[in-house]
Amino acid sequence: MTTSMENERSGNGVSRNLLRAGAAVAGLLALLGVAQAQDASVKGTVNIVGFSGVFADNYQKFIIEPFKVKHPGIDVTYQQSKNSAETLALLTLQRADPKIDIALIDVAVAIKASKDGIFAKLDPAKVKVLDEMPAWARLDGDKAVAFSQDNLAILYNTDTVKQPPTSWNDLADPKYKGKIAAKLGDTRGVILLPILDKLAGADYKQSIDPALGLLKKIAPNVSTWEPAPDCYAVIQSGEVDLSICWNGRAQYLHDTQGGKIGVAAPKEGSIGQTNTIGLVENSKNAAAAQLFINYALGTEAQAAFAEKSFYGPVNTKVNLPDAVAARIYGSKEAQAAQMSLDWNFVAEKYSAWIQRINREVIALN
Repeated sequence: MTTSMENERSGNGVSRNLLRAGAAVAGLLALLGVAQAQDASVKGTVNIVGFSGVFADNYQKFIIEPFKVKHPGIDVTYQQSKNSAETLALLTLQRADPKIDIALIDVAVAIKASKDGIFAKLDPAKVKVLDEMPAWARLDGDKAVAFSQDNLAILYNTDTVKQPPTSWNDLADPKYKGKIAAKLGDTRGVILLPILDKLAGADYKQSIDPALGLLKKIAPNVSTWEPAPDCYAVIQSGEVDLSICWNGRAQYLHDTQGGKIGVAAPKEGSIGQTNTIGLVENSKNAAAAQLFINYALGTEAQAAFAEKSFYGPVNTKVNLPDAVAARIYGSKEAQAAQMSLDWNFVAEKYSAWIQRINREVIALN
């Protein structure tokens, strides 16, 4: 006959055995989890060309390195390009024998590249997160996909500017005469025109004349149209008080270089410069490249890049903390006023608009 004490001992023994078995299963599952996290089944090298400077550093740190941990069989190289026009020229030159697998490129230039046959259509069976991307982000039948947005902003030197600008109209204030850096012969100028058109109560699809009129009022305050080495450094050095430039890098530099750069997000809102990722046609590493694109567009990578580099995410499943959203888009008022562009329309007007800025504003000032 089994005593009560024996029952307890028997029960404890069973419990201990179950615990040991559970621990073994948990350990096995943990090992399986590591195995799943580190997929070495695809091997090769993925060659990426993209934006330079701080963007390149952060993309390496927050996107490429975590991807390599998950896929140790894939080596990833990153080639820095001065701008998207230079990237397009490189891809065009290599068209017959591409050395690049993936290009990170401005949306307006990506639209042109896609029409020129530079990019290949992504395979939704391999880039499964395409379903998580909004329709506007999937360009020309998935030949390029938006992966981030970087708002145009007004940067200011925190030592010399004690009352930061709150409006795009402040750029025309005479107190800033000779104290503004504005490189506008590129996408910055193309984005600024619709913003200024909105201030003037106009529609950029109808005419950019009102925007150019406002830009001519700002021009006397501009000391340099070619800030060197860039629009961030001239603020850091105190060479100018204000600069028209990109929010993401400025926020990161504020945190990492002593807070010298301040960022003003005007109350009228801004426009996000949309950055895209595309698979190069006839890539020699298409399988590995699409695996990388799938990761780069996923929630993990999108959230990390937003929270650590202050680039607006595109994946619809990413929800940003309010504090992060404020640093990317500005105040609630600015967020509500955030504008969007018809990028297909803008791509067609891109070169003509830059020519008008150069001819009618920069050349005369």
